[in-house]
Amino acid sequence: MVTKQSFLYLLVLSILTAGCNNYSKTESGLRYKFLHRSDKKNLPVEGNYLQCYYSITNSEDSVVLSIFGKTPDRILLTKPTHTGGDIMEALSIMSEGDSAQFLINADSFYLKTRMDAELPSYIKPGTDLKFVIKMDRKLTKFQVDSLVNTEKIKRWNDEIVSINKYVKKNGLIVNIDTLTGLRSQFYKTMPDTATKISDGRVVQFHFIGKLMDGTEFYNTYTMGQPQTIKVSREQFQPIGMYEMLIKMREGEKATFILPYDLAFGAKGVEGMIPEYSTLVYELNILKVE
Repeated sequence: MVTKQSFLYLLVLSILTAGCNNYSKTESGLRYKFLHRSDKKNLPVEGNYLQCYYSITNSEDSVVLSIFGKTPDRILLTKPTHTGGDIMEALSIMSEGDSAQFLINADSFYLKTRMDAELPSYIKPGTDLKFVIKMDRKLTKFQVDSLVNTEKIKRWNDEIVSINKYVKKNGLIVNIDTLTGLRSQFYKTMPDTATKISDGRVVQFHFIGKLMDGTEFYNTYTMGQPQTIKVSREQFQPIGMYEMLIKMREGEKATFILPYDLAFGAKGVEGMIPEYSTLVYELNILKVE
């Protein structure tokens, strides 16, 4: 595992060398420089899974993404998608224990390798991305699956502990949907004659979305306008919103706790919701048509 000290070491090395133009080049044009070379010399081959840590910085030295200190990524090594500098080529020249810095054209990375339709707003066309990569080890598919399953179980167990602490701290008395893990507490219920929310109905409602630490990321009350949507499982993001609404009737109010896999999952929402976030929603159903 990458320690805080080793990450800082890599970061300092990256900063110290950032202003230098002493990059080497492969035959295809990939620009690189090694920050640390291990004693291991066996390079990976296509079909290997590579466990690594990395950070990506844009042309303005703003960190786009960093997984140092987090769960490592496991990447299947495939053929480069283009010449002139490709992330797959970068990984292919690193042995276990190596750390290196690469400059890769942003247009090529996002439009050719990732196959995105356009560049992100924080990336300037024609600029380079700076990758700092620490290669941890090579893995088989079986090892990857085993590690992922182990991490999922730990993450689920940790989440249950966090949710139980939140419930106790806030004095909630929740019901648990054993199929989805969704927790709910209703503050206002309506009789069976009230219109129940189901697929195809148009629902008008107020809601507040919060992280477990109380940080609000959406509040229709302060925005001055309730949300109006047609209920459809396929169109909801996160899917947990659908699961919450179909439990409610017109006029009801409730608080729900969404496990991360019903929320925005491993990716979260950039600048708003961190990865693997458990979310809290307060819903007030105004009208159901």
